[in-house]
Amino acid sequence: MGLGEMSQTRLRAWLACMIWTLAGVGFMLTSFSGGGPSELDTDSMRHVTGAAALGFGFVGYWLALWFTRQRKGGPPVSDERDLQIVARANQATLVVVLVGIFVLTIGLWTVYEPEGQVPVGWMWFLAYGSAILAYVTSSVTILILDWRMGGHG
Repeated sequence: MGLGEMSQTRLRAWLACMIWTLAGVGFMLTSFSGGGPSELDTDSMRHVTGAAALGFGFVGYWLALWFTRQRKGGPPVSDERDLQIVARANQATLVVVLVGIFVLTIGLWTVYEPEGQVPVGWMWFLAYGSAILAYVTSSVTILILDWRMGGHG
């Protein structure tokens, strides 16, 4: 199946998955180099590089949405099935992100409880990472649901 034969929903999910996975890999490499997330805030170059990875995700995602928009006078690019898939994916994404944030914050508190505080670099990691996790989870869930529901081009 070529790109022209793919539904807008599926194409956008594939593009989002690729863009945000690349952004996530870049962010993880930045975060876990040079002392890890607990030192992220003290290294301005890593801080800027992490922000650039997130910026790449947002700009790339916006471009993907722009280039896959419905053209004036063109055929409809989505239907009720697509709307249902996106709604279900959003529900699953909310659960995954909330559970992920909960587990990470409880884990961080458990590790850093003797010190009485969590290093602020971990808060940057949590903020950037939760955005990346949300986009990746949403796109992967859309692709899974689209496949399970039989897809339609």
